[in-house]
Amino acid sequence: MELSVSGRQRRAAQAAQAAPRGEKKPAGTGGGRARARPGSDRAAWSQGALAFLQEVNRQDMEARRKLLESKQRKSGDLEAMSESLKVMDRCQKIASRIMKGDKVPPQDEMYLLDNDPDGYKLALACRVPKEKPKEWESVLEEEEREDGSSGSGGETAETVESAGETAEC
Repeated sequence: MELSVSGRQRRAAQAAQAAPRGEKKPAGTGGGRARARPGSDRAAWSQGALAFLQEVNRQDMEARRKLLESKQRKSGDLEAMSESLKVMDRCQKIASRIMKGDKVPPQDEMYLLDNDPDGYKLALACRVPKEKPKEWESVLEEEEREDGSSGSGGETAETVESAGETAEC
């Protein structure tokens, strides 16, 4: 019996060489019966793996579809919020003009009354009478006007400058 380190290394090398030979020998000499069983196991495992991968892919596609739908919903919400912000901005401009005692077109007053009734009441309650009230053009764009009359659809340069100079209530 060898007790040296080199003897152990030799035995390990011999065992390593014998192991691959041992694996090849049973596979080659096992006959048809030994080959059929591992092949069928592999096929069953492959079908199970395929089913698993298909399920994972289905779940992934469903998650992507939900993410896309939520993004589309959010973009729709963003557009609605943007439009709501524009309406609020127009109402604020109309209300501030009324509070200053200036004259606004009747369609602007109706727009404010329809979209912000409390703001309309507050603007009338806070109205400060002026000797020479300024006459403003409509804040509304053409498609928003009820009467459909044509106009510039916005403010002139003078009205923008004077609005910046005056203070709001």
